[in-house]
Amino acid sequence: MTWRVPRQHSGSSGIAPGKGGDWDPAPFASGPRLRARPLLRPYRSPLLLAALLSVAEVGVDLARPWPLKVAVDNAIGRHRLTGWLQPLAHLGPTTLAAVASGVAIVLVATSGLLGYLSTYLADASAERVGADLRAALMARLVELSLRFHDRNRTGDLVSRMTGDVGRVQDAMVALLATLIPEVLTVAGMLVVMSLLDPLLALSGLAVMPLLAVVATRRRHRVRAAQRVARAEDGRLASQATDVMRNVRAVQAFGRQPEVGRRFGTQNRAATLAALTTVDLEARYAPLADVVLATGTGLVLWLGVVRVTTGELSVGELLVFLSYLASLYGPVRSLSRLATTLARGASSRDRIAEVLFSPDFVPEDHHAVSAPELGRGLVLDSVRFSYVPGIPVLDRISVRIPAGQRVAVVGASGAGKTTLFNLMLRFYDPDGGAIALDGVDLRRCSLSSLRERIALVPQEPWMLDGTIAENIAFGRDGVTHDEVREAARLALVDEFALRLPCGYETEVGEAGALLSGGQRRRIALARAIVRDAALLLLDEPTTGLDAASEASVMTAVRSATGGRTVLIVTHQLGLALDADRVLVLNQGRLVEDGEPLELLGRDGPLAALWSVQRGHGQEPAGQRGDGVSVGHHLTETTGRR
Repeated sequence: MTWRVPRQHSGSSGIAPGKGGDWDPAPFASGPRLRARPLLRPYRSPLLLAALLSVAEVGVDLARPWPLKVAVDNAIGRHRLTGWLQPLAHLGPTTLAAVASGVAIVLVATSGLLGYLSTYLADASAERVGADLRAALMARLVELSLRFHDRNRTGDLVSRMTGDVGRVQDAMVALLATLIPEVLTVAGMLVVMSLLDPLLALSGLAVMPLLAVVATRRRHRVRAAQRVARAEDGRLASQATDVMRNVRAVQAFGRQPEVGRRFGTQNRAATLAALTTVDLEARYAPLADVVLATGTGLVLWLGVVRVTTGELSVGELLVFLSYLASLYGPVRSLSRLATTLARGASSRDRIAEVLFSPDFVPEDHHAVSAPELGRGLVLDSVRFSYVPGIPVLDRISVRIPAGQRVAVVGASGAGKTTLFNLMLRFYDPDGGAIALDGVDLRRCSLSSLRERIALVPQEPWMLDGTIAENIAFGRDGVTHDEVREAARLALVDEFALRLPCGYETEVGEAGALLSGGQRRRIALARAIVRDAALLLLDEPTTGLDAASEASVMTAVRSATGGRTVLIVTHQLGLALDADRVLVLNQGRLVEDGEPLELLGRDGPLAALWSVQRGHGQEPAGQRGDGVSVGHHLTETTGRR
């Protein structure tokens, strides 16, 4: 039996981006904008059939008014049937009217069938394009660097993947199901109307330039308003996501009223932005109707004049008015299409900001596979800042032999977790280098580098699945036995086997159904099953009670034998169990050595040990501007 992690479908359009900078957006962009043709190319066959069916539907619609002429002029007016209708000349008025009615019904039914087929094909293709876009967005989002994610709210990114993709789909459906048939309808009707009576055709079209000016101005204003509305919707989604993710804290601190007020403020802002677009869209309809009614009135007056002078029959006037009414319908649809396209354009721009974002960790085009960590890890004068001018790491140099267990300690904001971020290449150093067996990490392919490293974060990531699925997430294709062995080493079996469903127990969203210690042990098992040479443990015991802490520390000792291990910790009891301790202060390495040796020096580690054994507060000397900035970054971005 094999445990497999579900993979995201990358879409069949071929637009899903590759890793880092390997994806070339040029075929899909005009500048930083999406182009429709590459999105539609995989579905050109159903779209072409939909277009042909639309043409056939237009042809049928153009024939629909003529049974009315036969009924009025020939059945009622007793005019002689000529041309291809002459075989019906022997029919009486009632029978002829029945035939005209039957033909009218058949034409309507045929038009409906053709419309159904063309609409289904177009809508189904648009849905598949939407699925491809969502897959491409997901593929891009998981590749973009953390700098991008630090700047953008999670809820807003989810809103782009759902709401904005939906609006792009609506625009695409409108283009396929409205633009093509309506343009063909307008063109066909103009030809027929010109053949019927050129003067009436010109009078009916006289109002079109004014209508075009109004529609163009409206489209630009609606697009700008839609852009604002989508941004406000994104902020609203972000705020709602944040509240739901932290609902326990909201309830624990009794902040429901405050959360309600903040959400209400953003909700009103989003509603006002939406109302602005609704006002702009609704304001156009009466004006367009007045313009079109003016054209209809002009045609009606001129048509009556020509009927009274004998230049036109009543049936021909009715056919012409029917065509004119049918002509104004597509014109209204094309005008409304401008609004739908404006919505789609604003959403398309928001999607393009993700798909064509340059914020990825660069990967060398001649990247090599990361070595197996046979000799060790070297940091050479590493410098890094999240905010320019405020260093988090300052000229860190250290050599860590393979197989060594190293603890990294220091005050909050000293840069401990940032070291892990650089080793995983979530970010690259601003200066200096990190090398694995002498190979600069920037020369290694990201995939091979991260295969060599397993991370246990301070806040363990939990999938909304089973315990087994969460452990198996560490490596694709992991077997059932490997999952069980990793769980045994991480002491997961101590609690999992007591649960009714064992390893098939659901952990809930973000592991809400488990304790903190249980989540950390599952995260440790996930790292073990990865079978990586370098294991990074970020505060594995923080926030746990004494019993859970003891269990996790036992699991760490059990699971890390033979591996190179780096442990970021505030718990000096865990640090003293390491082969070596690195002490960071304000981004600098201030002490490095065996734990007992450092304790005997009466230096920074001894001071930290004294604090933990005493009143539990950091010495004044451990604080400073760099630490304060680091602590602020911890609170605002989750980094230390």
